[in-house]
Amino acid sequence: MPKESLWDVNRFPLMTQKRLQFVNVTWLALVAAATLIAVLRGITFLPLLGGAVISALPAIVGLVFLRPDKDVSPIAPPLLVICWTLLAVLGVALTGGASSPLTILFVLAPLIALNLEDTDMAAEAAIFGVVAYFAVLLMGRFGLLPAGADAYQALTVAIAFAGLVLAGLLVWVLVRDRYAGRGRAGADDAAVAEAPPAAASMPVLPASSGILLLDVTPEGRVRSLSGDTLGLVSARQGAALAHLFEPDADVSGLCPESGHARGEIRLADGRLAAFAAEAGPAGTRLLVQDISASQRQAEEATVALEAAASQLQDRTAFFASLGHDLKTPLNAILGYADMMRAQIRGPLPEAYADYPGIIHESGQDLLLLVDDILDLAKANADRQRLEPEPVDLIASAQSIVRQLDNQAERAGVKLKIKSDNEVWAEADARAVRQIWQNLVSNAIKYSDKGGTVTLDAFEAGGAAVLSVIDRGAGMSEDDLKKVTEPFSQGGNSRGRAGTGLGLAVVRSFAELHGGQLTLMSRPGKGTRAEVTLPLADMTGIEPLEDAAQ
Repeated sequence: MPKESLWDVNRFPLMTQKRLQFVNVTWLALVAAATLIAVLRGITFLPLLGGAVISALPAIVGLVFLRPDKDVSPIAPPLLVICWTLLAVLGVALTGGASSPLTILFVLAPLIALNLEDTDMAAEAAIFGVVAYFAVLLMGRFGLLPAGADAYQALTVAIAFAGLVLAGLLVWVLVRDRYAGRGRAGADDAAVAEAPPAAASMPVLPASSGILLLDVTPEGRVRSLSGDTLGLVSARQGAALAHLFEPDADVSGLCPESGHARGEIRLADGRLAAFAAEAGPAGTRLLVQDISASQRQAEEATVALEAAASQLQDRTAFFASLGHDLKTPLNAILGYADMMRAQIRGPLPEAYADYPGIIHESGQDLLLLVDDILDLAKANADRQRLEPEPVDLIASAQSIVRQLDNQAERAGVKLKIKSDNEVWAEADARAVRQIWQNLVSNAIKYSDKGGTVTLDAFEAGGAAVLSVIDRGAGMSEDDLKKVTEPFSQGGNSRGRAGTGLGLAVVRSFAELHGGQLTLMSRPGKGTRAEVTLPLADMTGIEPLEDAAQ
């Protein structure tokens, strides 16, 4: 049987359509307000018109394709998310690159996807937004983007503020609906679980409630009834209670002599029903609910969840297989940058002398980001394979210091290795190198100018431990709880470029080795990151020593 689309029109909630229409109308109003501000600031007509039309396009697409009075096309939700992503990319590219205030627009596409109740699409939108941001950052380094004009700064800031307002609105709507849904679910569960209290008169239940309430005489006949008859022909006043259920069903449990009784029983047509009974002085109050439909819905929901999980697994596996296609051009860029730095083909003009170093550093940053994304995708797809071997942690740290020394120098930070003694771990050499690289890069980024980042490795508790210490911004207790989750950053990340992947990858590699990542930090006092790895068997280490160096 072919898989059903997650956006089948029969399953698209009308409430979601109305919610998105409200969001689209709000965005158009915000864009109109931003345009008015720009007019008052004297921006010329053509740039103003172009900016307003581009900004309004995603909302127009949403108003056209998500109208509550028409069926929703399967391509409408992806098209809407793509339009929001393109708006962010165009806005940032045309208004100054990575430093543009319009970077706030990158959060709108994932939030729109979450409001469309598609977490897979939200994750994809977030990943593509990250890649697009770094592509814009790289293009800006090469001077391939137009310079942001000060004359249009008023429109840029107004649109950025509109994006911030819309992001807050999307989060508020999402959280509000989730809590409202929980409240309704709890009320429904309580209605099923609790038997109706004895009363002098029968409560009136809706005929479409799916619940049948019976007042049964001590002789086992229906005195009165209320609610949904559940399609039972025999559900009428004066009928024998036994006629409502299968001939061989034990109806004695439906009429307890005292107290309450609950359970399940088959209806006359074979459907499964849940019942709750309460004994009274004049007979029994009996509540019956058909649960076969609920079971079918639960089974359908399970199938849908399995299909969604399978799709997520397939997409994650796809990202995990992109390593070669992404790394090949990056390695070529880094190789040619090294050739230019070494001036193999002759000296460069003095005006371009610094460019190869900038290209090489930016390429290294992008390569690390690609490695982080792919490693995280492989771990989630259970495709990450380690090749453990004896690795000297100090030698690996020395290699990282040589690689990141230029980056540290430009940041005004000094890198120092505390120990010269060999510390051998049984680990994957590439994973160890990436752990060092992510931890040291983070430490440099969050250190103050003139600070020192200390790398160390030692044996403790029967394990090999590598640590990175900085005296920079530090983190609060709340930040420490979330920074190791993918795409999560602490409050100290404001104003600093980053994706929130580095520590998530470090934790993933540590756990794959059977170790753990430990973070100790205080705001303004710096951070100490420690990763425990298995100790290497010292037997046979000596012959490998030269190769490890």
